Amino acid sequence: MNRKISQAGLKLIKNFEGCRLTAYKPVPTEIYWTIGWGHHGPDVKQGMTITQAEADSMLIKDLAKYEAYVNNPTYVPVTSQLNQNQFDALVSFCYNCGAGNLKKLCANRTIVQIAENITKYNKAGGKVLTGLVRRREAELALFNKQDIKKEGPAEKVNVTVNGKKIKDGKLENGVTYVPLREVGEALGAKIGWDKGTKTATLETKV
Repeated sequence: MNRKISQAGLKLIKNFEGCRLTAYKPVPTEIYWTIGWGHHGPDVKQGMTITQAEADSMLIKDLAKYEAYVNNPTYVPVTSQLNQNQFDALVSFCYNCGAGNLKKLCANRTIVQIAENITKYNKAGGKVLTGLVRRREAELALFNKQDIKKEGPAEKVNVTVNGKKIKDGKLENGVTYVPLREVGEALGAKIGWDKGTKTATLETKV
């Protein structure tokens, strides 16, 4: 299944690309003109103007190419293991750095190792650029953000504590979710919740 970038990924890209509705050249020596959300090529001419809707449409069409790279195990060997946030972060990375750097970043690396190396791609012309540092940090933050979206039906699993069956838990995408409150009650335990750190605690002598 070929995945598409989500709104979170689109937002990240837009935040860093910026949008201009009149053709321009970021650098005078550039061969092609640029317009919209970083769209450039022979189809963009000097003096060309577009609407915001056209700019947004161009971005979606352009991203299809970069989504394909991230979906391709030749470029991203662990692509089937990526969650949506990780996928989005790599699409943004590829859009900014190119398919060659995407392949280099992901070659022979685990998901953890990819995360450890994303921020190294912060140079242009051998010099570290503040804009690239910020973008790589944003991509890393998205890459590491927990993907709370669960896909597919949940499978019920039996949950027992010291041999005592309690309320069924759920198994989604290979991860078991245990009902903490029922576990605590079965153990005669004290349940605590810290809103600040979003940490659940279970205190028991068992």
